This record gives sequence, structure tokens and C-alpha cells, in this order.
Amino acid sequence: MAHIGGKRHLRRISAPKTWPIYRKGSYWVARPITTGIPFELCMPILLWLRDYLKLVKNKRELRYILSKGSVEVNGKKVRDINYPVGLFDTMKIVDINKCYRVSVDPKGKLKLVEIPEDEYGKKVIRIIRKQNIKGGKTQITGFDGRNFIINENNVKTEDSIFINLINGKIEKVIGMEPGMLVFFYKGNSAGRLGRIKEVKVLKKSFGHTRFIVYEDLETGESRETLSEFAIVVGKDKPLITL
Repeated sequence: MAHIGGKRHLRRISAPKTWPIYRKGSYWVARPITTGIPFELCMPILLWLRDYLKLVKNKRELRYILSKGSVEVNGKKVRDINYPVGLFDTMKIVDINKCYRVSVDPKGKLKLVEIPEDEYGKKVIRIIRKQNIKGGKTQITGFDGRNFIINENNVKTEDSIFINLINGKIEKVIGMEPGMLVFFYKGNSAGRLGRIKEVKVLKKSFGHTRFIVYEDLETGESRETLSEFAIVVGKDKPLITL
């Protein structure tokens, strides 16, 4: 995986394989600014609007659009052409009155899906870390680098939160447990949905590895994979358009 820290340039051929870009174009490609989200799970807004949606032809056009405040990500106006838009982030393009969410296709590449406006700003975030802090509260960290302070202590790592990023309200906590729907964002099942049948833990002297046994909702087959490849997205149906 390419390393982002301290660098300002990126060779196109070295860009993450998850990026849906043409590999034989110009030598250099835009590099996202650092915000905490893993490099391979996001792409600069320049590449989304110019290369993917083809709404602008060059950086100059994009800078003009951004200067008007015509593009928002998760409720905030974007001004930097290298601002990263990552997995499950939502983007609104005011000039064409359309909203999108970043998802993953069956080849493991990032993609945009059009969403209704009432889903804009809403995101499912996988919890990767939790710790107790002063006042009896709990701080949780999401896969995108965001930190939240909550009063509940029953939230576990690998659970998900469903949050409205516009008002900061956590609307629901979704546990990594049997019966829940998961979306696979990497691995052989990338871009697919499954329903958890069992969560297994392989205990080791140097740490534990968690697996999930799940039903593939597309084929009906029972499969097993690492739980770290999955994000819980709902129970009866996904809470967000994928």
C-alpha cells in the first residue's frame, strides 16, 4: 500500500488499486490530503469530479466550482481540490442537484452511488477502537479516523454507528452479531451483502482473530471470512443506499 504521510505527489501507477482510475494516463495523479481515513478507502474530490463523474475538465474548473460553495461533503463545503472523499461519505453537488455516496464494487474498487437527498450526511461508521475517559464516558474511533464521545459503554469494536454528520447525532448502534447485515468492503466478497450466522474467535497467544460465518445474500451460500473485511450496515435492510 502506498504511504501518504509527508508526501505531496503520487505516481499514477502507484495509486491504490481501489481507485477507479485509468492507470496509463499522466505520470502524476492527485494525492488526498491527510484526514485520518485510510489512503486506499478514499480518493481526492478532483478525481471524483473530473475523472469519475466527468463534471469538470481540469483543476481550474473545479477550483471555480468549489469557490462558489457548490460542492459539499457530509454537510461541509469543500474548498480544497485534494480533499478526500472516502468510503460511505456523502457528497452533494448543488449545481446539478444530486447527492452521492462512496461505496465499493464487486472488484473491490471505490464507486459512487446516487442517493436520495434525505440520506445526504448520513453515514455508517465501523468502530475500530474504544477507550474509557474521564467522567465515566467512552471515546470511540471509527475506521475513517473520526472520534466520538458517548455515554454508553456497551459499544464494542467492530460494531457500527449510524450517524447524521450534519448535526452530529448518533442515531443507532449496530452490533456485529448473528442476524445482522454486513457489507464487505474488501476481500473476495467485496461489494456484496451478507447476513451473519455466527461470529467465531480464534484465540492466539499474541492476539485474537475474529471470523464471521455468513449467508451470501446474492447466492444463498454459507461462507466464512475475517470480520475485519465487513461493516455492519443494518438488520432487516441496510440503513444506507449501497
